[in-house]
Amino acid sequence: MDNKKSIFGRYYENPQFVDQYVEDPGDAVDVIIPLIHTNELWKVNLLSYYREIPINKLLIGDGGCVDNSLEIVKEFPRVELLDHRSYKSLGYSIRKLIEAVESEFFVYLHSDVFLPPGWFGAMQQYRGQYDWFECRQRITALIEYDLNDDASRALSGSQMGRRQAFEQILPKIDDDFLYRNEDIIFAGLIKENNKKYGRVNEAFHYHQVMYKQSAWVRKVKSINFQLEIDQQEEVRAAMTQVKGLVKYLRPDKQYVRGIIENADRLQELGEMDWKKFLQWVKQTNPAWLPLISKEARLQAWRRLFRAVKQVIKKTLP
Repeated sequence: MDNKKSIFGRYYENPQFVDQYVEDPGDAVDVIIPLIHTNELWKVNLLSYYREIPINKLLIGDGGCVDNSLEIVKEFPRVELLDHRSYKSLGYSIRKLIEAVESEFFVYLHSDVFLPPGWFGAMQQYRGQYDWFECRQRITALIEYDLNDDASRALSGSQMGRRQAFEQILPKIDDDFLYRNEDIIFAGLIKENNKKYGRVNEAFHYHQVMYKQSAWVRKVKSINFQLEIDQQEEVRAAMTQVKGLVKYLRPDKQYVRGIIENADRLQELGEMDWKKFLQWVKQTNPAWLPLISKEARLQAWRRLFRAVKQVIKKTLP
């Protein structure tokens, strides 16, 4: 592969199929991918997985695909399709995929991730150091740039871990609120269960931001990929973010502001009653109550201060 080409050149160069498993069966791992839809680079991404990873089995959780993703993946070897169409959440699909893993280590990938040369070699060096580990990510959105992320939070897209490390975790995963917060929750649960979590700075993945078919309405509003999201999808994303963090993790200051912001948005949409939410928190994970209540009061004061400031600004000559 010519690394001097732009990432788009590498995406569309139509590379030949390379099966790393044939070259390196001794390090073979199972790979899991939950699937509802993909993008036009799905086949290219699959080629990168087989080129980089000695794939023992590619386990696909079919959450009810709305495009031709399944037809494409069936062209590849050692693929097993699992029917997850009855599950409501990504988290439960991931649980069932991990339960189907047979190798000691496995790789969890998003379908819109492309792996550059050397990814697996860089990652597998940390098998002895961590039980669940991930890498940096580089976003592909017409231009290529490094994500200036908060090093304190977990990331999703390409992770690797030890199957045994999830034995105490998987029974906790219900079919409910684990959705786009799975990176945060899995990292937190790994640490809470006295397993080692880490980030591999020598590796990164390309995370693609581009149009893909969806069960919800999504319209591109501007060239910076701000999406006009259907209210049903917005509500689902906000609700699972809020309740997933509260249910599965211990109280943490770095997440509480996001919880309140999403809860406020749900109230604006008429989808959440604050008193009922606090009662749910009390019943589900009461340790969060003091932190949530304190942050809610702070944000209320901030909104009042901004409103008063605007009134003063308008009245001054």
